[in-house]
Amino acid sequence: MLRLNHVTFAADDARRLCSFWAALLDYRSESGGADWFARGDGLELRFARMPKSPTIEVPIHLDVNAPDREATVRRALDLGARLVESKTIEIGTLKEQWSVLRDPEGNGFCIQGPDTRRGRVYIGNITFSTAEPRKLGPFWSEALGWPEQVTPDDFLEMLWDAGLDRAEYDAYYAIKGPDESSPRLFFQRREKSRPEHYPLHVDLLAKDREAEIERLTAAGATATETKTAGERVWTVMRDPDANPFCLE
Repeated sequence: MLRLNHVTFAADDARRLCSFWAALLDYRSESGGADWFARGDGLELRFARMPKSPTIEVPIHLDVNAPDREATVRRALDLGARLVESKTIEIGTLKEQWSVLRDPEGNGFCIQGPDTRRGRVYIGNITFSTAEPRKLGPFWSEALGWPEQVTPDDFLEMLWDAGLDRAEYDAYYAIKGPDESSPRLFFQRREKSRPEHYPLHVDLLAKDREAEIERLTAAGATATETKTAGERVWTVMRDPDANPFCLE
């Protein structure tokens, strides 16, 4: 089975971008060869100097959960982020608040809260924008062996009673692994850019890379190329929605 290793950011200045994210998440910033890594209690982030294309609607972004959203937004701005907008939705008893920002290299991300479950800032979601969340989500569920997060019936009934269109049920899909420190993979129905070079991608580790390539290809992925660096060997793949990911 596969393991989520890290999310890689294509960066013009890997050290600077790593420092931003490490400070925001209270991680350590560490160098590793030509790359930089933000490491702490949660998902590891890798920053590598590589090509990236400008995007309007990013295909993949991170959602940061915070006990105090406004304070975390102010901290992000002090560190060099830019605020795009803040939003609030209320449906029945559900109230959600989040702010959309861009990091120092223009990568979009969200800060949402208040979320006091962990008492700290953490990466809550790796979010994929897609036309069909309930087609892309099951691919990743099968790939990682992570089950769907099923919405309780009573919560759905509250949403329907509050007037939410039942068609919106198909607009979201989420999976979560057994490790509490890992983020969810969240899939939302949203327009996205399809850049030549994606600014973010997911990196996976496999015990048997060749066997996993065969399994993922059968599930709808495409292998594009295999690369080597010293003793490392990894394969660049694309999921059924053409999002790139690496398998090592």
